[in-house]
Amino acid sequence: MSVAIIANHQRDFSLSDVVRRSPVAHEPDGEIKLRTFIRMSEEVWFGLHDDQVAAVWGLIPPSLISNRAYLWLLTTELVDAHKFLFIRHSQLVIEDALKHYAVVVGHVEVGNHAARKWLRWLGAEIGVPEKGFSPFVIRRK
Repeated sequence: MSVAIIANHQRDFSLSDVVRRSPVAHEPDGEIKLRTFIRMSEEVWFGLHDDQVAAVWGLIPPSLISNRAYLWLLTTELVDAHKFLFIRHSQLVIEDALKHYAVVVGHVEVGNHAARKWLRWLGAEIGVPEKGFSPFVIRRK
C-alpha cells in the first residue's frame, strides 16, 4: 500500500475518471466545475492511494495578496475505504495551508454529515446554513 500527496503539475490524471468515482458523478457539469476550480486555484493537490486518485483539493485566494483562501475538495470512493489515512493527511494539509493563509474558508452541504464532522475535527467553525450550504472558517492559531 502506498499513499502520496502530489502537486497538480507533477502528473496528469483523468479528471473524468475522478468525477465518475465521486459524489458528483450524477451531475452533468461535474467535470467542468472541477476543471474550473483547478484553473482558479493557486495550488492543487491529488491524494493517491496505490496510484489511484482518492481526493483532489485546492486553495483559491481572492487575490494574490490575500491572507485567506477558499478550500474546495472532491473525494472518491477510496476516501470511504481509507478514512483514517484521509483524516491524518487532511490535518497535515490544513496545517500547511494555515502557514500561508491566516484563514481558510469554504462551504459544506447541510446534509453532508461526514464532511461537517471532518471539518469540525479540523477545527472549522461552521456557520448558519443558507440555500443548502453552511459557510465554514478555519483560523490560524
